[in-house]
Amino acid sequence: MADPVEVEPFEELAALWAPGSAVLCVGSGNDDVESVATWHVSPAGEPTGAWIVPADEAFGSEDVARRILTFVERRAIAAVHSQDLQNWLERLTTTAKVDVEDGWLKRQLFSPVDAFRETVERRRQFGRTVETTRESSKTITALEWTHDLPDDTEFRDFASLQGVAHISAAPGTPVVSEVLSIARTLRWLVSVWAETEQVKNRRRYVRAEHGDPEPLPPQWLAAVQSANTNRLPL
Repeated sequence: MADPVEVEPFEELAALWAPGSAVLCVGSGNDDVESVATWHVSPAGEPTGAWIVPADEAFGSEDVARRILTFVERRAIAAVHSQDLQNWLERLTTTAKVDVEDGWLKRQLFSPVDAFRETVERRRQFGRTVETTRESSKTITALEWTHDLPDDTEFRDFASLQGVAHISAAPGTPVVSEVLSIARTLRWLVSVWAETEQVKNRRRYVRAEHGDPEPLPPQWLAAVQSANTNRLPL
C-alpha cells in the first residue's frame, strides 16, 4: 500500500466532526469457513477495531447477529458492493429479530468511489477559483498538490480506485484481505480529502468562495450524520 498523503495539521477536521465509519464483508476465512468480517475506521482513517465471526453464527444466532449490528450501528458504512452489503445487513436484522423498516440503513451507506469523485470535483472547483483570482493578481500562485489525482478518467468500480491509490491486496484470508484493503482505501481517501480542504485555510479567497473546511466528502459526511441518529432497538 502507498503511504498516505502527508498534510499539515488540520485542527478544523477534529474527530468530533466526523465519527468513525465501518466496513463489513462476507467471504472465506480461516480453513475456508465463510465468515463475516467487520472493521472500524477512525475519523483519520485508522483501523480501530476488528471482529471476524463464522457466517453460520452471524446469520444463525440471534445474539451474534445483534452483536454484529452493534458494530455498525451509528456508523457510516462503506458500500463497495452495495447490493451485497444491503442483503447481508437485512439477513443480520432478520436473524437478530430487530423490528426495523425496509431500507433502514440506506441513509448511512456511502460509496468510496463517489467520495473520490467528489474529491476530484472539489479540486476542480478550487482550481477554477484560483485561476480566476490569478487574472487580477500576479502574486497568486497556481495550486500544487502533494498527491495529484486524475481528473480525466471515469472510475466505475472500487478496483479502479484502489489502482489510483496504489493499494494492493492486503495479506490474510480472502475476507480479511478484502475488508482490510477497503479500510486502507478509506484512510487514503481521508488523507487526500484533508489535503484538498486545507486550501481553504491557506487561501482566504477560496474559503470565501467555497465555505469553511469540511471533514469528509459530502456523501460520506451525510452518511455519518444520518448514522449518528440511527439507533437500533437492540
